[in-house]
Order: sequence, then structure tokens, then C-alpha cells
Amino acid sequence: MENNASAAGPEKPSFYALLPALLLGAGILASFLPGVPGDKTVLPLEVFADLFIVFFAFRYTDAGRRWWRAGALALLGGDSLYMGAHLFPPFPIWAIMLQETCYTLARFFMALYLYAHLPPLRTLRPAEKWLLVLLCLGMTWFSTFYLVIPLIASGAFPVFFSVNGVFNRLAESAVFPLAILLGMKARTRHWLLLTHGITLVSISSIAIGYYMVNNATFEGVPTQEYGWLFGLFLILAAQAYSPRRTETFAPWNGARVRLAWLALVFNLVLLGGMYLAGAFTIGGVYQFASVLFVLFAVWLASNLISFRIAEDINLMIDGVGAAGDGPPYRVDIHEAGRFADKLEKAYATIRSQARLSALSSVAAQVAHDIRSPLAALEAALRGIGDLPPEKLGLVRAAAGRISGIADDLLGKKRGVGRLPLAGLIAPVIEEKRLQYGGRGGLEIVCSIPEEARALSASADPVEFSRVISNLVNNAAEAIEGAGRVTVALARDGGSAAVTVSDDGKGIPPEVLRRLEESGGTHGKAGGSGLGLAHARAAAEAWGGSLEISSEPGRGTAVKLRLPLAGGGPGPREALLLDDDDLVIMTWRAAAKAAGASLRAFKDPDEFISAAAGAPAGTPLYIDSDLGGGLSGEEIAAGLREKGFTDITMATGHGPERFRRLPWLKVSGKEPPWERGDVPGGGRPA
Repeated sequence: MENNASAAGPEKPSFYALLPALLLGAGILASFLPGVPGDKTVLPLEVFADLFIVFFAFRYTDAGRRWWRAGALALLGGDSLYMGAHLFPPFPIWAIMLQETCYTLARFFMALYLYAHLPPLRTLRPAEKWLLVLLCLGMTWFSTFYLVIPLIASGAFPVFFSVNGVFNRLAESAVFPLAILLGMKARTRHWLLLTHGITLVSISSIAIGYYMVNNATFEGVPTQEYGWLFGLFLILAAQAYSPRRTETFAPWNGARVRLAWLALVFNLVLLGGMYLAGAFTIGGVYQFASVLFVLFAVWLASNLISFRIAEDINLMIDGVGAAGDGPPYRVDIHEAGRFADKLEKAYATIRSQARLSALSSVAAQVAHDIRSPLAALEAALRGIGDLPPEKLGLVRAAAGRISGIADDLLGKKRGVGRLPLAGLIAPVIEEKRLQYGGRGGLEIVCSIPEEARALSASADPVEFSRVISNLVNNAAEAIEGAGRVTVALARDGGSAAVTVSDDGKGIPPEVLRRLEESGGTHGKAGGSGLGLAHARAAAEAWGGSLEISSEPGRGTAVKLRLPLAGGGPGPREALLLDDDDLVIMTWRAAAKAAGASLRAFKDPDEFISAAAGAPAGTPLYIDSDLGGGLSGEEIAAGLREKGFTDITMATGHGPERFRRLPWLKVSGKEPPWERGDVPGGGRPA
């Protein structure tokens, strides 16, 4: 029954279900002690095992359970009558006939139970079908020529026993192949033990039958009966494990089956070589039985080896990516353990990248959506004259930073120039003082000595301000109650060093390394841990570095080291197509202030009609997302075919979205009279 569901971790036996098997094992060992009559203990032990097999059979809820229950009851009946015939002779002939009937029924019911767990025949691999056919034919041939025909030819038994013997061996010819195939594919300990127990019972039945055919005057219990008893022991031990696992059998091309074949073939070749070399011969009943049990031992060893290795592999696979402090698998194979560790690290990387991808997607959408109101805010700021100059400058700086952050989230590239660092730090400090003004006792200090005010470095101005802002936020959040955050700028050899320090609770040494990685955070509920990782990445992109030092109870210092290191007027006439009233209003105000002529439209048909009457060199600005499923790129392509050469996507999306249109320019939502655009300018797609 193959499926893709995983087994639910390592199998653990039930102690109470295992206890009868332990008692049976102790009884088997006791039967070998000197002075203990084996022929008087083996059969009672078999009945003991059968009783508990019947008990557990009625607790089964898997497929074909009614067949297993019937088979267990028939087996108990047969072994009970067999024990009675040996312990209380003479036994009536009808009881012996009933005994043999019970054994035949037990085999038929077990065959039906195994068949209920076999996948549909149409889904079996050709190799599986051939294996079943060959084993069935081989068992039928052997039983016919070495057991059934000699039994009939001897004439020592009534006709009933001959007829029953035919049906018995036919049933065994069905049980044996099914047990072999399912035993080779067993992925659970229940089925491994159960199928091998049934296989050993079948082999013991052949050995006992062969013994009886060749010893018509036999008395007592044959030694081969121990094989039957050990088979019952395996079946009883299987009851300690649940039969209701999700993935019961391995696929034919799985490691479980491949390894079983490899070990089996190797051992059979070795055994065949020993036979050809004369190491042993099959000349008598006991030698024949010994060879059968040796073959079973080889088969069992092959499956135990392959099962153990496959179990480790499957536990390793099932444990990868599991929640918790560590993967819930045990791998005793060194190479498999190494692979599991690497796979777990790769899985952790995938999870981290998926989380970052989700954050990036949300950030890009937010950045795109704020471009229109941001453009309106920046336009409105130019008309505010009643605010104090310092506050007006602060608001403008904040709006500029928001615009820069939006550009960064959308992946738009900005130039890196030689920047006076002191002039970038001061606005951030003022912004943070306003931000944390409501926290009594928190002081934000800027320490820039006179000799450091002229320090410059190559960096992105918006990105640099963002890094300093995040570091100050981290420092402020690390302080509980009153405290001080200090931002200092100083020369450090050939570098400019910006240090953000606090006198907060500090960071334990074992946490510092994790904090430097993306996704690490400390002491911040819901923190994403991206601030420090972003700061480090930005510093390294500018040729610098980032260092963190901390002492628990005394504070933390983050040092950013950086190496020490003019647009024309907008168009006089333009056309705009945008479905946002706020954008249209903002552009009209900017054009009016610049003395330019702007015709703005929300309806694409009106825009196209207006463009048809304009010169081919007129700058056209078109939004990408026009609502209602309309695409600005399609309108731009149509106008280009009509001869227009200066077409710009005025959008919140980055240039990479329009790479398939190399003739198309891309700009933001800001009016061109504020950006200093000129015809032919803009960022190429």
C-alpha cells in the first residue's frame, strides 16, 4: 500500500503488547535447558503465542482485519489440537482431520489478509509481478513433487489427508510469495516482523511436511517444530507495534528494496559457492531442513540490514524542516548524518529567503502605493511659509527620506556620491528627538567635534540616513527607563567612524553573532532583525564595515566605518495620463508654478486624441497601472508606432519592469518640473 505520506517519526513498541513476546522468548530459552523436555514445552508455548495473537487480532483496525482474525483463530485451533494429539494420545481421527482443516484455513485466511495489503495488481512493477509468479510456481512445484505426490503415493494416510494436503499446499503457495514481497518492502517494524514470521511458519511447515513424508513412523515432536515456534514469536512480537502507519510499504525503486536485493543476492551467491565447493550437501531430512532455515536466516539478515539503513534515511527526511529546537531524527550512519545536517541548513536558508521574499513583496507594494500621496506632500511643502525654518526643514527632510525609502523598496538605484556626513547626521538626530520626545529620561546626543565636521565619504545619502535612523531606534529600544543614546562622528585612520552607542541593558556574547545575521533579533517583540543586517550590507557596499560591541548591563556600541573620500528645467509642454486625481492635481500645480503647459487626462481615449494633435516630440507621461485592467505600456507602444519619441512611464515601479521596452523611459510620480527632467531625459528601461 504505497503512498506519499510520511511515517510519524521513530516507531516505539508498547511495553504491555511486547510483554507476551518477552515471556514467550523466555519460555523458548527455558526449553533448551538441561532436563527440560523440549517436546513437552514447544507445543504449549505455541498455543500460548496463538492465544495472544488472537487477542491482538481483535484489536486490529487495518485493511483485511476480518481475514487476520479468522486466520488467527484457525491457527489457534490447529495448534491446540496438535498439542492435544501429542500430549494426550491416542487422539481420535476426526480431531486430527479437524486439526489439518484448521491449518489449511489459517493459510487461506492469511493469504487473503496479505493480499488485502498488496497494492492493486495494475500498479505493481513488472519485477514485482514476476517475483510473485516465480515464487508461486516454485513453491507449487516443490510442494507437489516433494510433499503432495509422496504423501498420496505412500498410501499410509486416508484420502481426506491427501485432499486436504493439496489445498493446504496451494494456500501456502499463495501465502509464501505475498509474505516475501511485502516483507522485502516493509517500512514499519510491525510488518517487517509479521511478514518474516509468516515466512518462517511457511518454511517450517515445508520442513515438517518433508520430515513426515520421509518418516512414516515418526513419534514425538520433530525438531523442525522450533522453526514454527520462532515464526510465532516474530508474529507475536509484531503486535507490539501499530499496524496503522501512514506509509506501510516502500516503493519498489526505494532504497529499502534495493538494499534488500543487494544483500540477498550477495548472500545467495556466497551460499551457492559454498555448496559447489562441497561445504555441505543435501542428503537427508535434517540437512534439507537446515538449508531451508539457513536460507531464511540469509533472507532475514538481508532485510534487517536494508530496513535499518532505510529507516535512518526516512527518519532523516521526515525530520528535516520539523519545528522545534532540533530535527527529531536519529541517524547512526555518519554519511547520512552529514547529509541531514546540510539539508537542514539548506531548508533553514529556504525558509529565511521565503520570509524575506514575502517582506520584499509587501514592502514593494507599500512603497508603490505611497508614491502618489508623497508627491502631493512634497508639492504642498513648497507652499508652506508659516512654519519655523527649522521645523520646515525637518519636515522636508523627513519627506525626502520617505521618498528615498520608497525608491529603495522598489529597487530603484540611486547614485553614490561624496557626502558631508555631519550634514546627514544632524537631521536624523533632530527627527529622533521629536520621535522620542514623549519618553521622559531618554536623551539623544549628537557628538561631532569641530575637526570631524568636514569629514566626507562615498555613500548613498538616503540609505545612509536610513542606516543611522535604524541604529538609533535599536539603541533607544534597548534602554528601559532613563538613559542616553549617543551618535558620534570621528576620524578613525583613513576612515570616518560613526558610532551609535547606548547605556542600555547590553547584549549577551552568545547573542551577538546571531544579531549580525538577517533574521536575528534580541529584546524586541516582533522584531524582524533586518536593521543590523541592512546596516552591515550597506556599509560593505560602500567599502566600509560594521562592528558591534556590547557588555551586558552597561550598553552597546555599533561602529560604522566608511572610507574617506550638480538638472535643467522641465519641459515647457507635456501630456499626462493617470487615473489618480491626486497625481493630476499635483502635476498641474507644479506645472503652473514652473510656467509650463500641462494637459492631464484620466480617460485613455481622450489622452490619445489629444496626443494625435500634438507634435511628435511632445513629452508624454503615462502611468503604468491605469485601473480596469488597462496597461500604460500598451498605450505607450501604440503612440510610439505613431511617431512619438519622448514617452515616459510615470510610475512607482522600477525600470526592471519595462526592460522589454528599451525605448521607454521610466520616472517616478514626481512632476518633471521638480525633478529637473528635460526632453530625452529620465531613466532608461
